[in-house]
Amino acid sequence: MVDIEDLVEKFKNKLALVKETENYKTTIVEPVVNTIFNEEFADIFKTIAESLNEKLECNAVNFKSEGKNRFFIEGRFHRIIFQKGKIEIQDNVVNTTIIPLYIWKGVTKHLTPILFTINPDSHDIKWNLNSLEDYAKNLFSKLVDDDDFFM
Repeated sequence: MVDIEDLVEKFKNKLALVKETENYKTTIVEPVVNTIFNEEFADIFKTIAESLNEKLECNAVNFKSEGKNRFFIEGRFHRIIFQKGKIEIQDNVVNTTIIPLYIWKGVTKHLTPILFTINPDSHDIKWNLNSLEDYAKNLFSKLVDDDDFFM
């Protein structure tokens, strides 16, 4: 039979481990993930939108950041929201999913999620995309090719 003192000790150890893991996640991992999401991913869309607006000499594409976890690009009929998903740590590798939501005339579609992994030891970042810039340009191109597109 299990002694209550043994159970108390097991719970204390487990709670201490959970607290340590959460502390590591909030102080070390989350700031790095936020930087990657905002500076490496969102900035590509922002740069392309600004470049298009400058060359078109009008505000054709709207880019807006909504805090550390999401941003969107939008036009008259289209809006694409990019939401940073849950951060998971497995085998000392950080996995984060970006969820793109495409809203067209009130209908929401989930686009293929984007995943990036970070190896904290080597600081190596891997994406499930070949090129972030090509992905963004392709997305803008598909929007322009749509008959109902007007940004």
